[in-house]
Amino acid sequence: MAIYEAIFIMDSLVPPKDIEVAVERFSGIIKENGGTVRKIDKWGKKRLAYEIEKKQYGYYVSIEFEGTGNIPSLLESDFNFNDKVLRYLVYRFNKNKLKVMKLKEKDKEEAA
Repeated sequence: MAIYEAIFIMDSLVPPKDIEVAVERFSGIIKENGGTVRKIDKWGKKRLAYEIEKKQYGYYVSIEFEGTGNIPSLLESDFNFNDKVLRYLVYRFNKNKLKVMKLKEKDKEEAA
């Protein structure tokens, strides 16, 4: 199973409860299709580099997960269906990034 990361930007005017529901929905899609969620980072409200649909701010969320090759396409179709998602990116970690992650984990274990 490969390791992926899905980063998406939601409309900043969406209530926090709806953002939580959306994150649970996307992580549920991953779990239903045999994947495991490794980490969910909510970066919060940030200014966009350029306006998207006349909006200057967005709420950023990152989901790191392990899964098979069909999960990213399922997530992308759900991102397209959700009107509150302004932009998204789903990518697979390359070998070099995985090596760095493993080295950091080893360093943390040795320090503890």
